[in-house]
Amino acid sequence: MLKTGQDYLEGLRDGRQVYIGKELVDDVTTHPAFRNAARSFARIYDNKRAPEHIDLMS
Repeated sequence: MLKTGQDYLEGLRDGRQVYIGKELVDDVTTHPAFRNAARSFARIYDNKRAPEHIDLMS
């Protein structure tokens, strides 16, 4: 079964250490530098699962 957008976002919260300069980013899904990209990819996962997009996205 395909991942959901929520699955993708939860997968990014795996304890990885990401820095911007000297700042440690606690959560890439909520940090202003990354949240829009994370949400965009989550929407792609959700669209790929949507019945009306299955033929288009696979």
